[in-house]
Amino acid sequence: MSINREEILADFQACTGIEDVGEAFMHLEDANWDLSDAVYRVLPQGSQELPSMPILDDSIQVIEEPSLPPGFHSTRHLSSPPNLAQLLQPVPLASISRESLPRRTRILNFSIVLNDTTTLILVPETQTVGMIKTLICSELGIPVCKQELSGWKLDRQPRDTTVLESLNLPKENTLYLSVNTDERDAATEESVARMTQTYRLSIFDITHNQTHTINFPGTKTLLEVKRDVSDLTGIPVRNQSWTGWPPLITDDLVLGASGINLMHDLTVKELVKEINRPPEVVPVPGGSNSEPVSDDGSTADEYEDASDVVMEDEFRELIPSRPQPLMPEGIEDETMAAIHFAEGFEQRYGPCHPTFFPGSLDDAMKEACHQPARDRKLLAVYLHHDGSVSSNVFCTQVLCSESIASFLSANFIIWGWDLTATSNRLRLLNTIARHFDSLASRTLRNFEVDKLPLLLIVTRSRATNEVLAMIPGSLNVDEMMTQLLHAAEMFSEQQRVEIAEEDERSARETVKREQDEAYQLSLEADRAKEELKRQGEAVKQRQEEEQRVKEEQEKRLIEFTQQQKEMRRLEVLKRLPAEPSADQSAGNITCIRFRLPEGKTSTRRFRADEPLQVLLDYLLVEGYPHNDFKVLSSWPRKDLTAVDSTETLRQLKLVPQETLIIEER
Repeated sequence: MSINREEILADFQACTGIEDVGEAFMHLEDANWDLSDAVYRVLPQGSQELPSMPILDDSIQVIEEPSLPPGFHSTRHLSSPPNLAQLLQPVPLASISRESLPRRTRILNFSIVLNDTTTLILVPETQTVGMIKTLICSELGIPVCKQELSGWKLDRQPRDTTVLESLNLPKENTLYLSVNTDERDAATEESVARMTQTYRLSIFDITHNQTHTINFPGTKTLLEVKRDVSDLTGIPVRNQSWTGWPPLITDDLVLGASGINLMHDLTVKELVKEINRPPEVVPVPGGSNSEPVSDDGSTADEYEDASDVVMEDEFRELIPSRPQPLMPEGIEDETMAAIHFAEGFEQRYGPCHPTFFPGSLDDAMKEACHQPARDRKLLAVYLHHDGSVSSNVFCTQVLCSESIASFLSANFIIWGWDLTATSNRLRLLNTIARHFDSLASRTLRNFEVDKLPLLLIVTRSRATNEVLAMIPGSLNVDEMMTQLLHAAEMFSEQQRVEIAEEDERSARETVKREQDEAYQLSLEADRAKEELKRQGEAVKQRQEEEQRVKEEQEKRLIEFTQQQKEMRRLEVLKRLPAEPSADQSAGNITCIRFRLPEGKTSTRRFRADEPLQVLLDYLLVEGYPHNDFKVLSSWPRKDLTAVDSTETLRQLKLVPQETLIIEER
């Protein structure tokens, strides 16, 4: 902003009393920086007051404009005509009563120390800390976002919005200025820039089925936006239900810091309708027993009944609905039931949860337990029941915590089942009876609902499925992690024993297999000797014939390949452009030096605007096709056969000269 605009902004704030720089900036922009027009627009014409005056001696009849430090102006209000010259004229003291005069404002002196220089700043105590930084920016040219002031004789660092009067500072103060060069400056400057922008909000009123498009400055708080919408729609702020705002924002946050786009869509609806007072009733002639009626003829009792209906309709949506079960009742396909459980669990508790196995319990057992000892994992069977008071707390605070979910997903195969429906509970008990002993089945059958949810840790030991641990859902995160770690340690010890047994068993089987193979080899060797005696010559002749045929085929293949390469070379040679002469201008030709695989070198001139394909064709004619050889540039080192062959030598920066290395693939 130029110096002239800074003065206009300061005068405008002094005249109108608007302390919000963003709001003042917007008013001046609307008035095209015409100070008189902007002040006249802001203050109503019928209620302007004269400027506040300092306390003077009673003998003085007139006052003159008080002197203030540079950059500050006394607070003024408009008189009826919107002429700025008239606004700044002195006012007779007789027109102002002593009671209406404010107390004298103190001027605080701030000595700003930067390196070895000291700058004096004079600020009224009615201003904020941010105004000190603004004046420092005007004097020293240091942006506000990069200023850090220290030396405050306070318990903590004050905010930029803190009024100096509330800090109880002495008249003389010394502050130390340091320039912040942190990488966060860019983000801070961007945030400041967003404050000066205008946000266009498209708000759909669901209650009245209307859409309102409103422009707000970036300095507008969310609460102020809601109040404006309340004035527009008639929905009180306390009854507004919004969708479209970013999560975790508060009403005191300004739009510029909320993270929304300059054009943003929102919806609002009224949750609880305000019940108006009963209409004014008038007595009906006919005695004291007559029932009062309203202007439209309805009685008070009828109005109360209608109010009850309105309240019932409005509050019906506030009654929480019963959550959907994690899986449907009576489902036959166990795999689909497990998939429904995983989807319902994520829909209810969010994406941070253990990874549930999408299959039947049989498949989960095979994936976890029916593997070689080195590849086995523990199986965690999670049993859920919506009728248990602990289910929701356990899922949200323990099972879905990041540490528990990550540990389970990394070390376990997790399979889930919902026992809420009776049919699903019976189906699980039948499945458990097939896979585990009668004790485990009987324990689960007699398990009370209040003790759910439950996590069964299952492993396989010596061809038998065992329940290693039963972890109840009453544990907290630390206790749960302790139980899981204990189960994992027990499993690891068991796994080491079984791995050793498997290795020993495998070693015995290997020795036996090797002995059998040696015996078979001995028998085969004896048979081979007899066969060699009878068919030795025949085998030899057949081998010689096969070798001869093979050599002839290889020879014909080599000849055919060479013929193809020669035909290709001749074809390329026909279309290869002739080498340009050396007397052409240096900018139009380039001299390429080729370092060949056998240690020799070759040099040829090319036109600078010829495509790379011409260079590759030349190498093919010379016996170095790009299918068999790499063409490497010296710096930066790259294979030119891998780039676009239509690019010119100039585009590839091979002008005016370059050395290329031909390397066999």
